Amino acid sequence: MTRGRKIVLVVAIAIVGVVGWIAYGLLRTLRGIPEAYAAWDTGTLLIEYMKQHDDQWPSSWNQLLTVLDSDDGRKIPLRGASAGDMSYARSLREKVAVDWTFDPANPAGNPVVPIGGGEFSVVLEGAEPNEMVRHHLAERATTRPSAAH
Repeated sequence: MTRGRKIVLVVAIAIVGVVGWIAYGLLRTLRGIPEAYAAWDTGTLLIEYMKQHDDQWPSSWNQLLTVLDSDDGRKIPLRGASAGDMSYARSLREKVAVDWTFDPANPAGNPVVPIGGGEFSVVLEGAEPNEMVRHHLAERATTRPSAAH
């Protein structure tokens, strides 16, 4: 094989490798989008629940989904479906696990994880549910009147 053909072969292999790596990343991202929306929607529902229940944490999916039972609740935006889509909301439990023993007064750890544990493979910016919960709790801590007064 001539030197020119070797160079062409190496360049072709490199191009195939780069294209394959990009395709893998794109497919991985596309496959993770439904889970990313489920995580975002779970975070949204948890925050709405805490807003309606003086920052108490729900004890089950059924209790969490009660936030959708009112007219206002049916207007809560769900990114993976239409607002108020109860069928979709009930399906979140198949994609997202929630630690129902989480204590908002002592927010340690990540109460929202993918089914099977670990971290979400794809997270939309500003839509990681644990960050959403912590941000809500930190914001509420600064806007609540002090107990000392």
